[in-house]
Amino acid sequence: MVPAISCSNLFKNYGPNKVLKGVDLEVPSGKIFALLGTNGAGKTTLIRSLLGLIPTSGGDIKVLGEEPYQIGPKLRQRIGYVSEEQGLYGWMTVAGLINFCKALYERWDDSLIHKYLDRFQLNPKSKVQTLSKGQTVKLALILALAPQPDLLILDEPMNGLDPLAQYEFLQIILKDYNLEGRTVFFSTHILADVQSTAHQAAILHNGKIQTVGNVAEIRKNIAKVKVNNDTDLSSSAGVRLNQNPAENYYLVPQETLSQVAAASEEVISEVTLEEAFFYYCMKSDRHD
Repeated sequence: MVPAISCSNLFKNYGPNKVLKGVDLEVPSGKIFALLGTNGAGKTTLIRSLLGLIPTSGGDIKVLGEEPYQIGPKLRQRIGYVSEEQGLYGWMTVAGLINFCKALYERWDDSLIHKYLDRFQLNPKSKVQTLSKGQTVKLALILALAPQPDLLILDEPMNGLDPLAQYEFLQIILKDYNLEGRTVFFSTHILADVQSTAHQAAILHNGKIQTVGNVAEIRKNIAKVKVNNDTDLSSSAGVRLNQNPAENYYLVPQETLSQVAAASEEVISEVTLEEAFFYYCMKSDRHD
């Protein structure tokens, strides 16, 4: 099966500023895939490159088997997109915006529109500019799902949402979209979203993919050890956790665990996703 997204040695520069530095990434079809990264890591730049919204500085990209800059009307209709800043026409009513978007697509699920307008309690007569942040995000999601795209791309869509709105958003992605065999690719720095939702994930930091794989595997690849305060594991590719100055905890790759286990007071063989994220980002800051 053709990957939903494929990037090979992808570069993007803004003048002297190198944002993407040789990104290699493959997103399997039919999976929920999370792109993790701190603010400014390059997640939005990567997504805009995938959509053909900005030119790349080098490398190859394929989205649903096609190059982004050759995406014609038919292929574009197979891709749904929700950004952090939705950019919806505020002067339109909800119903007017829905009808405007509907005219642009060959496939459109009116029953989905009615279902979610009711579920989200969105008044079709309301002006878009009067909607709350959460309501605006939900409307953007409805508009992205109604054309029944094969690939849904979400760029930090849950920023600013309250916990209940985040939960609703994730449930829609899990139950009403991905179960139909479609692909979801979303960027976030909220790790709880990934732990409960994604099949696979990649960590983007300093313009490079630091690791990629099954979420459980990413966690299992790193261990946490406690050593005495005179021990420094930096030479063993360890990253120190500064949770408590009185305790000396390090995150280390599993392949080095046997080397440091004997000198360790405590060994935790599987870390949290947050700790794994911390390890790969700190390791990148040290070496890149």
